Amino acid sequence: MTFRDKMVLSALIWACVYPGVLVVTWLFQFVGLEFALWLELLLSTAITVPLISLLAAPQMERVLAAMKGETAAELKVDQAREAPGPNPEEIVERRSAASRGE
Repeated sequence: MTFRDKMVLSALIWACVYPGVLVVTWLFQFVGLEFALWLELLLSTAITVPLISLLAAPQMERVLAAMKGETAAELKVDQAREAPGPNPEEIVERRSAASRGE
C-alpha cells in the first residue's frame, strides 16, 4: 500500500471516527449525563473503537480498493505482500499441497 493509499484510508476512517465520537458525546448531553472529561472519553472510545474496527474500517478498505480499481481481497493480498514474513503465494501453495496430500 502506497503512502497515498495509507493517507486516504486514514482520512476515510477519521471521517467515521469523528461523527461517532460526536454522536456519543451528544447523546451523553442529550440524556443529561455529565461525566468528567476522562470518563466521557473512556466511554465514547469504548463504544466507537469497536464499531470503527469491526464495521467502518472494512468498509473504508473496500472504498479504497474500489478507488484503485481492485477488490478488497486484492488490496489485502497487496498488503500481505508488503508485510514482513513469507510470501503469501508460498503459504497458499504449501496449504494447497498439504490439502492434496503431497
